[in-house]
Amino acid sequence: MDKEQQIIRKYFYPLANNEESLELKNDAAFLKKNKLVISSDMMIEDQHFTKDNDPEILARKLLRINISDLAAMGATPYGFFLNIALPKKDAMNWIGRFSKGLCSDMQNFEIKLFGGDLSQSSKIFLSMTVLGKIKKHCHDVNFSKIDSDIYVTGNIGDAPLGFKFSKNFYFSKASKKTKNKLINKFQIPEPRLSIGLKLLNKVEFCTDISDGLSRELSQVSNNSNIQANIFLDSIPLSTEVKEILKLNDRNKILEIILNGGEDYELLFSSSRANRKKLNKIKNISKIGFFSKGKGINYYNTDGKKIDFKKSGFSHF
Repeated sequence: MDKEQQIIRKYFYPLANNEESLELKNDAAFLKKNKLVISSDMMIEDQHFTKDNDPEILARKLLRINISDLAAMGATPYGFFLNIALPKKDAMNWIGRFSKGLCSDMQNFEIKLFGGDLSQSSKIFLSMTVLGKIKKHCHDVNFSKIDSDIYVTGNIGDAPLGFKFSKNFYFSKASKKTKNKLINKFQIPEPRLSIGLKLLNKVEFCTDISDGLSRELSQVSNNSNIQANIFLDSIPLSTEVKEILKLNDRNKILEIILNGGEDYELLFSSSRANRKKLNKIKNISKIGFFSKGKGINYYNTDGKKIDFKKSGFSHF
């Protein structure tokens, strides 16, 4: 358990002693009587972006990372509250561009703005609280079981590599086209809403990969007191990431892929009995299984265990 999780467990878990909080282990709270799930995320200047970033892109990303939490819960977007604090200088122009980006994605995801707050500050601070609707069930379990299969949606590693390129960390050889495509994946994630709905009643836990595959797996392993076994060759990778792996130090790039955040793909587990049902769902990949033990074991093609130094992103 990393320091961020320790802080949450020590100081905030005792304050969230209610059924709706789901022990602060899920992507959102679940208001069962009202059939609503609620989640909140923030983005802060110099922590998640710089003052030079395009406000239209920031708006779209803020909305999408919040909607990704709804996807992980198996909910559909309903509405949101928005809080913005920013410097007074050029505020009108900045907000105009921000609202333009927000409007385009609000239409895409059919979601409503309910309210919020606007304030002045020395740096830009963005916060959103999103509400999602469910029909009967949602992904409200935060643990898995021995022998359950582990799956992910889409491709893993695009966003963390895109983040590196966006910060001009030219740590690897790659074409300009590849770099730009990965930066776009980092800036504008794709919430997996339709897959989240299709997974209802077929999976155990479901979460989005916001802080890195390793960290998300570690949390589930800790919650369940079991071990995750991941086969590196089974992890789905985009053409761009495969190109980078061929041109650079493979283990160095793999560490970024496994530990970097902001992929916003779904990570979930299911019993072996559900394999046929899950095989009918497009854009998901089985990457391993849970067993007795603790932590995460990564294996290469030859079945040899590989150790990685880092274990995902933490704010503390």
